[in-house]
Amino acid sequence: MVSGVDVLEVAPGGSGEILLDVVNTGTVIDGVSAHVMGLPVEHATSRPSVLALFPDATGQLVVRLDLPTSFPAGTHPITVQVVGQAGVAGAVHHDVDLVVGTRPQLSISAAPTVVRSRRRATFEVQVQNRGNVPLDVALRATDSDRSLQATLTPSTLSLAPGTGAVCSVRVQGPRQLLGGDRERALQVEATALDQHEVVPLVLRQRSRLSAGVITAMVLLAILAAWASIFLFGVGAILGADPYTKVAPPSFFAATAVTGAAGTGTGANGAASGAPAGAVARTGVLPAGVGGTLSGTVTATSDGLGVGRMTVEAWRTSRTGLVLVGSAATQQDGSYAIAGLFPGAYLVSVKADGFTTVWYPSAAASAGAKPVTAVAQAVTGTIDLTVTGAPAVINGTVDVGAVTTPVITTVVARATWARDDATLTRTVQAAADGTYTLPNVVAPGTYELSFTAPGYQPTTITETVTGGQTRFAPSVTLQSGTGQIAGTVTDGSHPLGGVVVSTTVGSAPIVVGTPTLGAVGTFVIPGLPTPGTYVVTFTAPGFTPATVVVDLTAGQSKNDVAVALAGGAGTVNGRILAPDGSGLGQATVTATGGPSAVTGTSLTTGTVGSFTLAGLKPGIYTLMVTLPGYASQSVAVDLSTGVAAPVTVTMRPSWGTVQGVVRTASAGTATGTAGISVQATDGQHTWTTTSTAVAGTPTGFYSFGQLPPGSYSLTLSEAGRVVTTAVVQVVAGSTASQDLTLPAGG
Repeated sequence: MVSGVDVLEVAPGGSGEILLDVVNTGTVIDGVSAHVMGLPVEHATSRPSVLALFPDATGQLVVRLDLPTSFPAGTHPITVQVVGQAGVAGAVHHDVDLVVGTRPQLSISAAPTVVRSRRRATFEVQVQNRGNVPLDVALRATDSDRSLQATLTPSTLSLAPGTGAVCSVRVQGPRQLLGGDRERALQVEATALDQHEVVPLVLRQRSRLSAGVITAMVLLAILAAWASIFLFGVGAILGADPYTKVAPPSFFAATAVTGAAGTGTGANGAASGAPAGAVARTGVLPAGVGGTLSGTVTATSDGLGVGRMTVEAWRTSRTGLVLVGSAATQQDGSYAIAGLFPGAYLVSVKADGFTTVWYPSAAASAGAKPVTAVAQAVTGTIDLTVTGAPAVINGTVDVGAVTTPVITTVVARATWARDDATLTRTVQAAADGTYTLPNVVAPGTYELSFTAPGYQPTTITETVTGGQTRFAPSVTLQSGTGQIAGTVTDGSHPLGGVVVSTTVGSAPIVVGTPTLGAVGTFVIPGLPTPGTYVVTFTAPGFTPATVVVDLTAGQSKNDVAVALAGGAGTVNGRILAPDGSGLGQATVTATGGPSAVTGTSLTTGTVGSFTLAGLKPGIYTLMVTLPGYASQSVAVDLSTGVAAPVTVTMRPSWGTVQGVVRTASAGTATGTAGISVQATDGQHTWTTTSTAVAGTPTGFYSFGQLPPGSYSLTLSEAGRVVTTAVVQVVAGSTASQDLTLPAGG
């Protein structure tokens, strides 16, 4: 017999202990050990490894559980198996719910963290989920002076507990023609739940031109300057046509100064030719000198703006398309690519999980429409619409500890089009509570509803982006409450003033039946389900009655009918085992009097107790029966309608045979261990082995739980029976029979 805790809470990376009280109910000394089923063997140890117990002795085993930090969060049913080495009794199992809390832990690293290159470099960033819950990780690269362009592939990761992944970070710095190496720092940030980790990276950028090349270029520049001066002079003398190109004022330098008369003059007092709005030669360059392309990126699914998309501006050259600028969309999908030289550009938008689109709606650059950037102006309404790849939503539904599988229906409805059946996804959770919603149209926000018979509906909201595998948080369904209602009568008429009571946990609930209006009716509302309730009905002058009502999840029973017998007698008592413990499920029948009543002893609360009500005055015989035990009968006198509590001790219906195996030698017999002994009644055969254990004679053997009858006991050697004996087994008693092995056996 084993007893211990039913629920054990252990933190991830921590340990916990299950204390088991073990009783040796056999008749031989036994070595008991414990094993944990449902958990990897390296996570469980037993102290001591083998517990030696004498018959009817009690000991304690300590089962220690050591969990790694990545052990999954949730409730894990495990079973502790306690088994004896003697083989007399079968294995005993004790069920425990192992509850592991959540422990998110995110780590990020890179190798190498410094790369020397002219302009471009690639870093490999390792992202690890060292916690025990799934993590959706968002990655972002930033640099303080915004001189670098960084592309992360992928930019989002979904990591199961104890797993990792690699993110490739491609970095491009500005052109650097002259000077020594320059270190450009950036950092990659990883965010998931409440975890935020950063790894610093450095692009050590070297110049493109060497000192010799620079010298050659200076000489060429001097020659070009002299050639330009010569050509300019010739053009000024010989040229007659004016320039046809017109540049905006922002591309001229303002050299005018204000004289005393308020007229614009140059440094030598001559009038300046700079147009109005020209940029000053000195000072900070004003914002908005170049052109700006702006617009909004929306999704084809819900029509809302999509954030974290990369919008790029491309210039057409003789060698193909050249990327000249890019920007990321904001949360509402808006973007702005500033600082563009006036001219025509192609605009594209891309992101992981989305189809690349070229403005206005082309799949490739060949079908794109050019847009024009104007100096000191914003070219707006460069709007694009993107389509995301289907997403997947995974999750778990917890319906509590139930004996009958509960079917949970999970429905995902698009919040922007709840009535659109093409966007709705419906699945049923598996027996372990897990579910998967495939082919979810993305991006978009969905309302997930969870319904199960007898449970209160639950709703959560999840947002998915293109191609994402989303792990929704675990949902715990709360079972609905139920009620027990019905009518109490005296056998023919409704009966008021009856006290109706039951218990919820250890708290009593008491109601009564009305004496006016709906006489005899009762209602016990708000009962937690599922559950089993013992409802007791008492009224002055009537025999108390008890009804056992089982309520499944959310169930109500409103048709309970109880008839109280007036003036009838009641017998209370308890059925016990030989060791004094209560025995449930025993059938108790009162016979021999004016009426016969049958009841069953309780298996919960005060185990073994019983009540027989509605007995008319008289002399009764209580007959108690229980499988595995001999029937017992007790006389009860109910002549006055009241009897003292009755206690009945049951005796097992089987017997025991034990003895010692000895070997004859020189006129003496010595106890011998390790000899196989068989007992048979002609239809079944039992086998055991003689032992040498402290506390019992050497050569001791025992057969327990033998049905009453005659048995043959034999010792065999090399397949030949060398010793035999016949013994009579009586229920509830022990028969002794020693066996002697001939000399030389």
